[in-house]
Amino acid sequence: MVGVGGSRSERGGWLPVAALLLVSAAWGVHSVVGVALERQLSPLQLTVARFSIGALLYTPLLPRLRRLPRSALRQLAVTGVLWAVLFPLFFYESLRYISPVESVLVINTSPLIAALLGRIFLQEKLRTAQAVGLLIGFAGVGVAVAGSWSASGSLLGLLLIALASATFAGYTLSARSLVGRLPVVEMVAAISIVGALELWTITLATGNAGLVVEGVIRLNTSGWIELGYVAIVVSTLSYVLYGYGLSHSHSSSAAALAFYPQVIFTALAQLAWFGTGIGWLTAVSAVLILGGVVVSRTSSRKPGISRFRRGSRSGAPV
Repeated sequence: MVGVGGSRSERGGWLPVAALLLVSAAWGVHSVVGVALERQLSPLQLTVARFSIGALLYTPLLPRLRRLPRSALRQLAVTGVLWAVLFPLFFYESLRYISPVESVLVINTSPLIAALLGRIFLQEKLRTAQAVGLLIGFAGVGVAVAGSWSASGSLLGLLLIALASATFAGYTLSARSLVGRLPVVEMVAAISIVGALELWTITLATGNAGLVVEGVIRLNTSGWIELGYVAIVVSTLSYVLYGYGLSHSHSSSAAALAFYPQVIFTALAQLAWFGTGIGWLTAVSAVLILGGVVVSRTSSRKPGISRFRRGSRSGAPV
C-alpha cells in the first residue's frame, strides 16, 4: 500500500486495510444500532451501560496503565468527561430527532472543529487547506440545516449533534497530550475506565442509578445483542483493529480508511434496518462535509510509517 503523499510502501499489505475498513463499518453501523437501542434505553441508560461494560472489558489492561504519570491524571479526567460523558449523551440524544446518516455526517466535522479550536485556544497555525476545508465542511452543515428548517425536531437534533461534534473535537485536542504517553489501546482503556467512574458518580449524585440498572435488566434479547455490539464491538474490539491498522499504515491513510467510508456503511445499515434512504439535500451535505475534511488534510504531515505508540491525531472515533 502506498502512503499518502509518498511512495514508501506500508507494512502488512492488505490486512491493515481490511482491519480499518472493518473498523469503519463497525463505527458506521453504530448510530443505526443506537437508534434501535433507544427504543428500550434512554441516552443516559445507554451511555452508562456502554461505558460500564467497556470498562470491565478493559480491566485486564490495568497493570499496563501504571506507566501513566500522575501529572496526566487531570488531563485524563477532562478527556474522560468529554468522551465518555458529554459526547455520548449529546450523540444518543440527537438520534431521537435525526437520522443516523445525518448524525454521522455532522460528526465528520469534528476534525475541522478541532483545527479551529486549536487555532483559537492553542495558537496552532491554521493552514490554507484547513481554512478552505472548514468553509466547505460547514457549508455542508448549512445545507443540512436548510433541509431541516421547517422541522423543529430535526433542528434540535442537528443542534445536539453539533454539540456532540464540538465535544468530540475538544476530546481530540485533550487526548493529544496523552497519545505520546500511552499506546492507542491503553489510552482508550484508561479514558474508558475513568469515564465510567465519572458517569457512575454523576448517575449516583443525580439519583438515577436505580433507573439505569432497571433499564438494562429489562432489555429483551435483541436489546442485549445491540448493547453487546455497542460495548464490545464499537468500544473494544474496534480499537484493537484500529491500533493494528495504525501500527502498519501511514497515519493519514489510516484515518481516511477508518473515517471517510463510515457514512456509506451508515446509509446501507439505515436502509437495511429501517428501510430509509437519503434525500438529495443529505447527499449534497455529505459531498460538502466529506469534501471539506479531505481538503483540510491535503497538506498533512510528511509520509512515513506511523507508530502504534503515537496514535492518531484524529482521536478515537465514536
